[in-house]
Amino acid sequence: MAFPSWLERFEGHFCFAMKTHKHLWENLCTFENLEQAYEQARRGKYGNPVVVEFRKHWQLHLCTILKELRTHTYKPRPLRKFVLRDPKTRVICVSEFRDRVIHHALVNILQPVFEPLFIHDSYASRKGKGTLPALKRFDIFKWKITSNCTRGQGFVFKADIKHYFETVDHAVLLRIIQKRVKDENIIWLIRQILDNYDSGTPGKGMPLGNWTSQFFANVYLNELDQFVKHILRAKYYVRYVDDFVILHKSKKILQEYEQRINEFLQTLKINLHPTKCKIIPLGQGISFLGFRIFYHHKLLRKRNIRKIKAKLAFLLEEYESGWADAYDVLETLHGWNAYAVHGNTFRLRQRLDCSVKKELETRTKTRSAFRVRNT
Repeated sequence: MAFPSWLERFEGHFCFAMKTHKHLWENLCTFENLEQAYEQARRGKYGNPVVVEFRKHWQLHLCTILKELRTHTYKPRPLRKFVLRDPKTRVICVSEFRDRVIHHALVNILQPVFEPLFIHDSYASRKGKGTLPALKRFDIFKWKITSNCTRGQGFVFKADIKHYFETVDHAVLLRIIQKRVKDENIIWLIRQILDNYDSGTPGKGMPLGNWTSQFFANVYLNELDQFVKHILRAKYYVRYVDDFVILHKSKKILQEYEQRINEFLQTLKINLHPTKCKIIPLGQGISFLGFRIFYHHKLLRKRNIRKIKAKLAFLLEEYESGWADAYDVLETLHGWNAYAVHGNTFRLRQRLDCSVKKELETRTKTRSAFRVRNT
């Protein structure tokens, strides 16, 4: 496919200052890097039986991994798959723990190369970013586009990529990486990780659940970020993984943006979702990152409320059965509260907090009575 003239100008504009990296493999293949990666991979999973078993001989395991990398005999183990419904059905792939260590080791080396290239308003899988800073940025943008007109006027182009993780093209991803990384050993390891996933289409797709997939997702769509910011010169753009919004006073300009983004994405061999991409008046409320955002307030989406209630109900059942403790239930509730507090959810949080604590009291009595009967 011949690139449009504007894309050639875009790539040419940035190539003159491009710094490349040729000797990254030596930094990756060190015991210190693998030890750091091991600590990162096990963070928050200290009670996991697989992690506990690995920890018994962690130094030996890391030495084995190091040898496999240096001799190019490393092969990722088959992914374990399970289906997650939250509410849409997604297939999550879980790598073996030793492979997750290698994923972190690779990202540790690549992150400093690509992080300086990312725009400020890319919010997924980056230190100091996340859903809440993205929502705050959205608020700032909506106030800016309505500062000189009636509040609530203005439009939002709300979009996402169709089946993004399933359609990422390996050749395109490697081309993007190789603009910066000229180390063939690093490229070999990336190929090993990408080829370990079968999407059903050769040369396509990355598994949901891998740390490398989250990192590569940002590298891939940084091309879109640069196009939107430097070619379209859109000021009010926020992206979180493959969900993104552009705010503007003019619906006509947003329609032009949509058309040109559609054209640009063809060069990345991905597409906008045909039914989820819309230009919406700001006054109608915009669904973004779990909230429905209006000018003066935010409401949690109903499916998010159903999801947390289902998760808490499951944990309460586990608590009553003795497979979880009260800390697990309360930690989940408090974590969700920290997220929900950024919307207009005061009464909802009060009701849920009261309901969960009453359930804990009731189930504690049931649990105690069961123990007494069985002693």
